[in-house]
Amino acid sequence: MENGISLKTLKNAELLLRLTMIITLLVAGISKFCSNGNFHKYYLKLFLNPGLRINLPSFLIDIYLSLIPFIEVGIAIALITSLKRRFFIVVWILYFISLEVGHYVLEEFTSVDLIVSIILFGVAAYILPAHEFFGLKSKSNLEK
Repeated sequence: MENGISLKTLKNAELLLRLTMIITLLVAGISKFCSNGNFHKYYLKLFLNPGLRINLPSFLIDIYLSLIPFIEVGIAIALITSLKRRFFIVVWILYFISLEVGHYVLEEFTSVDLIVSIILFGVAAYILPAHEFFGLKSKSNLEK
């Protein structure tokens, strides 16, 4: 018997993390699509508040808010397969960093703090060995 954590356990932990990441983005993206534009209107109004310390150009905010549901669903779908797993985990991390910046701009510091722990989910999934669900194996040299 080994004293360390088995490879199977590490792969199962990666699967649980990745499933959490997938479900988080799928639910978030789909709910935004179903909001009839209310998600976009709500956050656009918040970002255009002249009382904020940082004011971003409205066209940037408008474009990004329009893309968010597509980004969320797209990353979730990409994470379902083990192919290019680490690449899309990095995309997931970068996406959440962008959300963290957005909440910082909105001066929602509790959300900023929360997003740091969410980003660490991605870091842990990146480090762990890939679980090949759906029978797909990663093509990355880093996975070997």
